[in-house]
Amino acid sequence: MTRLVFLAALAVFTSFAQNLQPAKQENVSYLLLNATRGTIITRPWQAVDVAIPVGSLVKPFSAIAYGQSHRMRFPVHECTGENCWLKSGHGRIGLSEAIAYSCNSYFRNLAADLQPESVSEAVTHFGVRGPAHDCDTGTLFGLGSEWRLSPLEIARAYAELARRRTEPGVAEVIEGMRLAASAGTAAAIGSSLHDAAALAKTGTAPCSHMPKSAGDGLAVVIYPADAPRYVLLVEVHGTVGRLAAKQAADLLYTLAGAR
Repeated sequence: MTRLVFLAALAVFTSFAQNLQPAKQENVSYLLLNATRGTIITRPWQAVDVAIPVGSLVKPFSAIAYGQSHRMRFPVHECTGENCWLKSGHGRIGLSEAIAYSCNSYFRNLAADLQPESVSEAVTHFGVRGPAHDCDTGTLFGLGSEWRLSPLEIARAYAELARRRTEPGVAEVIEGMRLAASAGTAAAIGSSLHDAAALAKTGTAPCSHMPKSAGDGLAVVIYPADAPRYVLLVEVHGTVGRLAAKQAADLLYTLAGAR
C-alpha cells in the first residue's frame, strides 16, 4: 500500500468519521486528531477531558525541559538494566535511543538534574499541565500516577510537538519517535505501514479503570512523519505500551481501508 493510497483512504474516513460506528472493543479507547489544527476527527473514548496517568508519554516533554536548561545538550548514558524495565539494559544510548526504547534508566538520570518547576514551565508551551512542584523524581518521567493529563491534552501536545519538529531539542525527540516506530517499542507501527514512515511513542501507566488491572498500555502515532496530518492516541486496558502500539498499527491499517 502506497502512502498516497493510505492518505486518500484516511481522508475519506475523516470526512465521514462522525457517521461511523466504531467496533465495540471494551478494552480499547482511541482519539484521532487533525495534527495541524488539533481538532478532533473521531473520539471513541468516553471521557477525553478526564485526566489519567499517561506513563512514558510525558518523556519527550521532560526531555525538552531538560534541553532548555542545558543549552540543548543531552547526556549519553550507560543503561545496565538497573532501574529500567529492560533488565538486560539498553547499553550506551543518547536521547533519541532513550525515546525510542523508552529507557527508564536514561530518564531517571535526566530527571535527577531537573526541577518540577522547570518542567512545568516548559510543558506549558505544549498546552500541558506540569507535575506538582513537590513531586518525586520518578513523576518527572511518567512513573506512578501523580502527573495526570487528559487524553485530549496529551494528544494535542503531540500535535504541537509535530508542528515544532524542526526546533532544537524537539528535533532530537522527533528522531527518537521515528526510531520508536521503526525499531523501538512501537515497531509494530512500522511493520504495518511498510513504506510509510510514522512517529510514535509508547507508555504503560497505572490502570485508570474499574475493575483495576495491572496497568494500561498507551501509544501515540503521528502520521505521516515528514508532513504530519494525523495524531492517533490509543489506550488498551490491561496491557503494556508495546502491545498498545500493535493495536494502534491495526487501527491505522483498518482506517486506511486495507482490510
